[in-house]
Amino acid sequence: MRVIWCLVALVVCGCCSVKRIGTRPVAKPVTLTRADAERLRDEGVKLFAQQPHSLECATTAASKLDAAAQVLTNDFSSQANAAQVWAFVAENGATTESRRDAAKRGIVAARRARELAAERVEGHYWYAVNVGFLADVDRSYGLSAVSEMEPSLKRAGEIDARYDYAGPLRVLGVLVLRTPPPPVSIGSARKALRLLQRAVESFPEHSENYIYFGEALCENARAEEARVEWRKAVVLPAPSDRQFESRQWQNKLSKLLAANSGK
Repeated sequence: MRVIWCLVALVVCGCCSVKRIGTRPVAKPVTLTRADAERLRDEGVKLFAQQPHSLECATTAASKLDAAAQVLTNDFSSQANAAQVWAFVAENGATTESRRDAAKRGIVAARRARELAAERVEGHYWYAVNVGFLADVDRSYGLSAVSEMEPSLKRAGEIDARYDYAGPLRVLGVLVLRTPPPPVSIGSARKALRLLQRAVESFPEHSENYIYFGEALCENARAEEARVEWRKAVVLPAPSDRQFESRQWQNKLSKLLAANSGK
């Protein structure tokens, strides 16, 4: 991963001019022009659009978008795209360190996007998602993360509950499903079931929604119904823009069905 990161830095910044003081090289800081930043943004978006995703390409895309976002501070799309791609790296990174770094970078970009366009869903949604991934690698952040995620996901749902295949409903449903109940936190198996059922109803062709809907059904003592839903999802085709992720979902569904076959 460190090797990849070094290669990414060279791709983003180009060759740095170096002068010597004695025998020690000192790199001059590279300042991107607006045109350079726009080019990097466009390259990052194009790279991440390639299917199927790969961790190496996504990391390169995220670094390009991040570099662009540092210059294009008032450009909403630069911030929102960086937040989205960093979320992919935060979920799929090879090491805890790389996942933590990606989540933190994603949080920064999403916060900027939210500030630039509070009426848009992207900043609220990717902020919550990246906070969730940070909490996943830093468990001491857990309950604090819930208080950050819940209002952002609710706001995202108010703006566009269908975004990212019903992402605001799905992620909030998982959050409610997996957190302790009051007074400790916001957990509720019934509330989670309602949210995840809405996600499935919004996008019945999206297999990821069924994974968590089935889990919520199990938590509500409806295991046979969960198996029915998981069987539906196993035969669904992969979305054209989620080919890498779809393989993960299918593996998860197969494991859930195997683990719950006799229950």
